[in-house]
Amino acid sequence: MRKLEDVLTGNLRCPSCSGRLEVSVPAENTEAQLSCASCQLSFSVKNGIPRMLLPSIRSALQDDGFATAFDAKQAKTALSFGYEWQRFPEMYEHWEKQFFDYMQPHNTDFFTGKRVLDAGCGNGRFAYYAGQYAREVWAIDLGPAVEVARTNTASLKNVHVVQADLHHPPFPLESFDFIYSIGVLHHLPNPEAAFQNLLRYLKPGGVIQIYLYWQPERRSIKSFLLSAVNGFRNLTTRLPHAVVHAFAYPSALAAYLFFVWPYLIMKRVPVLRSFADNLPMKQYAVLPFRVCVNDQLDRFSAPIENRYTKTEVEAWLTSAGLKKSQVIANFGWLGTGQKPETPMHFAS
Repeated sequence: MRKLEDVLTGNLRCPSCSGRLEVSVPAENTEAQLSCASCQLSFSVKNGIPRMLLPSIRSALQDDGFATAFDAKQAKTALSFGYEWQRFPEMYEHWEKQFFDYMQPHNTDFFTGKRVLDAGCGNGRFAYYAGQYAREVWAIDLGPAVEVARTNTASLKNVHVVQADLHHPPFPLESFDFIYSIGVLHHLPNPEAAFQNLLRYLKPGGVIQIYLYWQPERRSIKSFLLSAVNGFRNLTTRLPHAVVHAFAYPSALAAYLFFVWPYLIMKRVPVLRSFADNLPMKQYAVLPFRVCVNDQLDRFSAPIENRYTKTEVEAWLTSAGLKKSQVIANFGWLGTGQKPETPMHFAS
C-alpha cells in the first residue's frame, strides 16, 4: 500500500482547490480513500482507479437531480462514451499506426523521458501506445470508460488511469511535458475553454496535441452527408443507447456499400483513383467492420458535436500564444504547438 500512497499523493491534487491529498485505507475496506486537508473533500479509489470528480459531476453521473444543466450535459456525453467503450473495448493492431497518425509530426523519440497526460482516454488505446515510449502516462476520462482503459493498460506499470474532468484535472499546474486530447474537445460544451484550461497543466516548453472534427469548407459529398447526419442526430441523441447501438450496424453497412467497397474497386482503376481518393469513409477500408460500427455509434449518440475549419483551429493555437504551431489534416484537424518558456497568463 505504501507504493500506492506514494504514487497518488506524489502526483494527484484536489480538483477543487489543488490541495495536497492524504491516503487512508479503512480497516473494513481494501479500497483507499483520498482526502484533501484544505477543503475537506474526499475521493475514493475503486478498482484501482482514483475517482477524482467534484460533487456536482458525481451527482450528474448518478442522475440524482442535484447537477447543474452544464454538469448534466457533460455527464450525458460521458455516459454515452462509457456505453460505447464498454461494448467496443477491443485492442486492434491497427491502433498503433492510428496512434502515430494522430501524433503527427511527433515520432517515438519524441516521447522518450516525457510525462504525458491523455486528456480523454476513452478505452485507453492511445494511452497504451504512449506508455510504450513515454516515461509516464496519466490517462483521464469523465465516465465509465475508465474501467475499460484500466483493463487495456493494466500490463503497463507506467500508465495510470484516473476518473477526472478535463475542466478540473487533479494534477499540479505545469506538471506535464506533453498533453494530448484526441477526439474529445469537440464533444464538450465549450471546447476552446477546455483547451485553454489544459494548457495550465503543461510545463513551459511542453507540447500540446489536439484532434478536432473538421467542417467541410466547400460543397461536396462530404458536406452533403454531414448535413444529413446532423439532421438525423437531432433524433438519435434523444434515443436510448441500446437503440442507437442497434442502428449503428445498418449505418456501418451502408457506409461500406456506398463508399468503402466502391473505394476499393475504384482504386484498382487508374482513371478512377483521383475520384476514389475524395470519397468519404475510405479510412475504413483498412479497418475491421466493428470499428466502423463503433464510430457510427459515436457519431449518432454523443449529445454534443462541434466542427471546425482549419482557420479556426489555427486561431486557437495563435490565441493561446503557442510556438511552432501547425495544423495537419488527418480525417479532421491535428493541432500542435509548444508552450513558451516565458510565463503565460491564464484566466482564473
